[in-house]
Amino acid sequence: MSIVVSILIAVAVAVALVLGSRLWFDRVQKRAHAQRIGIEALDARRWREALDLLVQALAKDGYTQAAEVTGPSGMPLAERHLSRGNSRVLLIYKHGTSYLIGPAALLDAERRRQEAEMDEVIVATLGSLDGDALAQAARMKVACLDGPTVWSKVRDILDSGTQEAVAAEAEALVESPRRLATIGASVLGLGIVVWGGNLDPSSIASFAAPAPAASAGATSATPTPANPAAAAPQAIATSSDEERRGALAKAITALPEVQRASWSSGSTMIVALRPRISIDRGMEATCALTADYPFLRDVRLQMEASGGTEVRWRRCN
Repeated sequence: MSIVVSILIAVAVAVALVLGSRLWFDRVQKRAHAQRIGIEALDARRWREALDLLVQALAKDGYTQAAEVTGPSGMPLAERHLSRGNSRVLLIYKHGTSYLIGPAALLDAERRRQEAEMDEVIVATLGSLDGDALAQAARMKVACLDGPTVWSKVRDILDSGTQEAVAAEAEALVESPRRLATIGASVLGLGIVVWGGNLDPSSIASFAAPAPAASAGATSATPTPANPAAAAPQAIATSSDEERRGALAKAITALPEVQRASWSSGSTMIVALRPRISIDRGMEATCALTADYPFLRDVRLQMEASGGTEVRWRRCN
């Protein structure tokens, strides 16, 4: 096999590996990250706001809202009466990512449908569905929507700011692994040809020369992820750091611009701002605490202004 043919095969293999790795990160990993972040964003909203978004999304499937549902005391319930054609549908919504819809929840939903004299029932949650519940739902003719399904329905009707923030966060999470995979795919493509064709590595030294630079780039990129969120759980979520996490939440809550601050996950803190306080002003006050709490730079801040109707994800640089 001539050196030219070997190089052409190496290039073809490297290109195939690079394209395959980029396809994996852009189409699979990035979408999975966006889905998780989007569900967290819905979870951070008030249940009525998330339910209203779901009702709007279901309009694309032919459902129209007929009425809200209230309890005996007149308080609103997380339910809606919908209609589609001649069918009357009861929508039951369970807000929160910790919900696991099981057989008991389906039996309760069927009971609620009969009490309301509705034709169909839909159970929706930001959480997940039990495997046994899925089989039971099919027998009972109960439609179930889990977190990923709810997100797929509402993501296109969210405000542009939320959509852009979710996309940017997902892109940041795949940027570093995708770059390293690209470098690795290039080196591996060349290595496959050298090994498979029993070539003398010195005969393609001119082409292999850039490899150490790529390896150096990979080495320098490894200790510092492009997105600090990847390292944040290890940096701030250990049990020994619970005191620091609690102290940080109290310090942010004590700021005059902040109404409350709480951890929603190991690396995400929700910061609800007081009325008439902008997100930029809230960020400036919050990030001023990095001198006393350096690990605040590793925290993803979910800034909420205007009573939670305006949500942005930021980091202290």
